[in-house]
Amino acid sequence: MKRWMVVLTVVVLVVLSLACGKTSDGGTSTTSSGNFQITVANQSPDEVCYVFISESDSDAWGDDRLGGEETIGSGASKAFDMSAGQYDVQLETCDEAVMGTAWQVDKKTTVTVGERSATSHLLIDNASDTEVCYVFISLSAGGEWGDDWMGGNETIPGGKKRMFYLKPGTYDLMVQNCDDESLAEQYEVDLTADKTWTLYNE
Repeated sequence: MKRWMVVLTVVVLVVLSLACGKTSDGGTSTTSSGNFQITVANQSPDEVCYVFISESDSDAWGDDRLGGEETIGSGASKAFDMSAGQYDVQLETCDEAVMGTAWQVDKKTTVTVGERSATSHLLIDNASDTEVCYVFISLSAGGEWGDDWMGGNETIPGGKKRMFYLKPGTYDLMVQNCDDESLAEQYEVDLTADKTWTLYNE
């Protein structure tokens, strides 16, 4: 082989090597910058015993991120490292009642459960066969129902429970199915103490 052919071959190999190295470094940088944290901040009076984080396009929650042994106590927080993507979050009490959710999270986010002044528990126990899609909780003196406490994404399937944390007071309560039809209502409910509201089949 002539000398100029050898030199040309070496030059080409060096150029290709540099190009591959640049692509690899760029890919690593992109992946690293896509990572973020989801932090669970527990301001409720209860322990967070189960943390489920799944990709938003998944139909299943997957495994508990706390591993069955760890909990997040009242006033504590815990961060979870996530790879780039979009995630849904569900938090549960030790009795497996949902206590908080977040949906389509794709950047650094803190999911807060409760607040320090919301010391009263309202547990909705859906013992019926009907999925609850809307929950309205308003002060009895308010005169209007206000916004749906489920936020448009969450539901309470039959056989499941949902915990809400409220400031002590007197409230009106209404739950609706996914067709906006009222399933049950209660008025002038004293929530200066904890209450369980069980929904049955009609």
